[in-house]
Amino acid sequence: MSEFDALINDTLEDFRAAEAAVPSVTPGTAAVRATVKHRRTVRLTTLSVLGALLIAAPIAAFASDPHGNNPPPTPADSVTPSPVESVTPSPVESVTPPSSPSAGASASAPPDGVITLEQLGAVKVDFPAFASGQCATKRVTLATSRPKGETRAWVAKVVHTNLDDDSALETAALVLCQPGEAPASQVVVFDRDAAGNVVTLGQVVAEDSRANVRDISARTGGGIVADVSDSIACCGTSPSSERHQQREFGWDGRKFRQLAGPSVFGDPGRATDLQVTVTDVVLGPVTDGKRTGTAKVTVKNNGPNPSGRFYVSLENCSFACSGGSAAIPAWVFGTDQAPHAPLAAGDQLSMTITVTVDASFTEGTVEASVSAVGLNDMKGVNDPKVDNNRTTFRIRTS
Repeated sequence: MSEFDALINDTLEDFRAAEAAVPSVTPGTAAVRATVKHRRTVRLTTLSVLGALLIAAPIAAFASDPHGNNPPPTPADSVTPSPVESVTPSPVESVTPPSSPSAGASASAPPDGVITLEQLGAVKVDFPAFASGQCATKRVTLATSRPKGETRAWVAKVVHTNLDDDSALETAALVLCQPGEAPASQVVVFDRDAAGNVVTLGQVVAEDSRANVRDISARTGGGIVADVSDSIACCGTSPSSERHQQREFGWDGRKFRQLAGPSVFGDPGRATDLQVTVTDVVLGPVTDGKRTGTAKVTVKNNGPNPSGRFYVSLENCSFACSGGSAAIPAWVFGTDQAPHAPLAAGDQLSMTITVTVDASFTEGTVEASVSAVGLNDMKGVNDPKVDNNRTTFRIRTS
């Protein structure tokens, strides 16, 4: 091996050693840039040295040739760099960090969710069903004022506010259905899709007979403020009997929920889960043209708080009972004007009632419901779980 061959090989060995000293896995953008810079520096240095050697080698060979009058080598005689000299960058060297959008670039704007009352009333929509089932809620056209019939839902008011994760406004609608003396209410959110069609996003405020939505307005920062009442005065009842609260609702990033304001009517420290159960009445034999039987009424406080004062009302079954009449107590555990004392969390109380019916009576069904009121007034205290506030029991002969 000539002296110049040895110099070239030594240079290439130094290059390989420098490349091997760089970690093969680079943990971040800054490290990637450092690695690329280092390898480029090594490559430049190596190629510079090789270039100098490649130029010097023919000259030295020419000078040492006894026939030194020969001309310099032609380009075809130049040494071709080996593959290692033209190393292809590794994948980590070609990583491009994510770039921020240019000043002129902008993301596509979200759909415009501002829908007027007239626009909403001109399309077919879906929304959650009302408990009564009285008004259709699938592919229906909402009325924009109170209809004459009781089978069509209508929109009392719309407000425009942000109700999702984008920056555009959506439309909250106060939707009503009147199956009886007072309307049931819910608040539904509508938006537009990319094609401009009106779509339903969801229900912001669910129907609740103990928290009737009477009005809505836009909430600062997104969402709505709902004016709710514990009752709706009608049929000669004074509006002063209603209690009103301002409750705030909106999108929390995962779902619609109440964001602020009171959550129950009455003393929050007395809001608890009261449950009522009643055994069936099994009638005894006929005596003096009457039959009697008993039922056991039980109220249990499932917690988490002590209850307010409470009472159980029984709906007379004179219309539901077939044949004859029935004498059933109207109240158990006091009355609506003189309730029973509070029940501690976890406690329960039972009372036996007697039912008397005519001998011609066959059977019937009675509904029992438990209600709680304040310690010092007759204002109702909401129950967080209303499903078990009511139950039915049968009056039967066997």
